[in-house]
Amino acid sequence: MPAPSRIERRRRETADRIAEAAATLFAERGVAATTVTAICERADVARQTFFNHFASKGDLVHQLALIGHAFFLETLEEARREGSDTGDCLARFFAGLHDAATAVGPLHQELVAEVTRVSVEMADEQLVGSLNHGVEKLLRAGRMRGDVSRSHALEDQVALVLGALQNLFFEWTHRKDFSIAVRSARMARLLADALAPGMGEAVKRP
Repeated sequence: MPAPSRIERRRRETADRIAEAAATLFAERGVAATTVTAICERADVARQTFFNHFASKGDLVHQLALIGHAFFLETLEEARREGSDTGDCLARFFAGLHDAATAVGPLHQELVAEVTRVSVEMADEQLVGSLNHGVEKLLRAGRMRGDVSRSHALEDQVALVLGALQNLFFEWTHRKDFSIAVRSARMARLLADALAPGMGEAVKRP
């Protein structure tokens, strides 16, 4: 695959700068209160340059959702590689997500809620499939180690993890008094217990 040209690199760098400026302003002021003009000023680009890269502010939020999706997968894979067992993998995964979410500014909940909303609206088969595959890979490794039960369908166990994660972020984005750090740690432990082999269940190795 040929390396990108200088023009392509500059175009990508400009788009990244606009996206970074927007994410900062969304966290500081909220999505609704942030204008395209303010984003352009923060990114030090002309309005026309903004529209050369993004059709609208909504399109930019769409791109941030894609970035968030990629970060989700990277955090999941890192947790799978570095965790000592499935419980540790889940704890690392949930901690990585809440650390990133709470680090983006005083209005982080509104930003995450908006990005999550756009993610759901734009979700297609490829995006959903990649999330399912990432969690499935983590749980399949747990089955091989023997710390994830084989008495339930793998697809149901994947749905359990993703459902817990979705509920965690839903509560966080809708409750101002919600401690995502505390709940995510508890949720990771609960999932590890729910996924563990039951009493007397034989550990089957592949």
